[in-house]
Amino acid sequence: MPAESSHAANSAAHIGHVIERVRRQARVSPEALAHRTGAALDHVADVLAGQRFPSRRFIITCARACGADPQVLLMVWEDEHDRRRTPPRSGPATYR
Repeated sequence: MPAESSHAANSAAHIGHVIERVRRQARVSPEALAHRTGAALDHVADVLAGQRFPSRRFIITCARACGADPQVLLMVWEDEHDRRRTPPRSGPATYR
C-alpha cells in the first residue's frame, strides 16, 4: 500500500475507532445509529470499521444520535481530515 493510502487509512481507522467508542458508550446499536443518522447500515459499518472516512455532516449527526457533543467529535474529525491532506514525512529530517 502506498504511503499516502496508508496515511489516509490510518485517519479513517482513528476516526472510526473514536465513533465506535462513542456509539458503544451511548449503547446505540449500529442499526440504530444508521436509522438515527439516515445513513445506510453498510456506510455506518464501513465508518465504524475504519474503512471509510466520514463526512463532516455524518460526524455531526452521529454525535447527536449518540447524545455526544458534536464539537468534540468535530475537533477529532478536523484533525484527522487535515492529517489526510498533509503528505506523510518520508523519513527522519537530515540536518547539516
